[in-house]
Amino acid sequence: MAKATTADRKSSAADVRAHAADVRRIAAQIGAGEPRVRPDGTVVVHSEQPGYRDVVVLSQRLTDVVGWYVHVITYDVLGADDAAPV
Repeated sequence: MAKATTADRKSSAADVRAHAADVRRIAAQIGAGEPRVRPDGTVVVHSEQPGYRDVVVLSQRLTDVVGWYVHVITYDVLGADDAAPV
């Protein structure tokens, strides 16, 4: 799934939760903290790094694990409020 794109099937919250341990481990490895998941399957993390590098890397790595595109955003964007812990 390394070549998954936003046009591919997007992971659901159930898809993400099925890999919760991996989500937490991979997020910690790249320095993205407090992973949460929205009802639509979007993963929400906290990142101290400027820009989107951590978000893109996390999305790519989670997509490889989950098997479907995993959309990742940070806490400071609109729409992040309804996320629950992974």
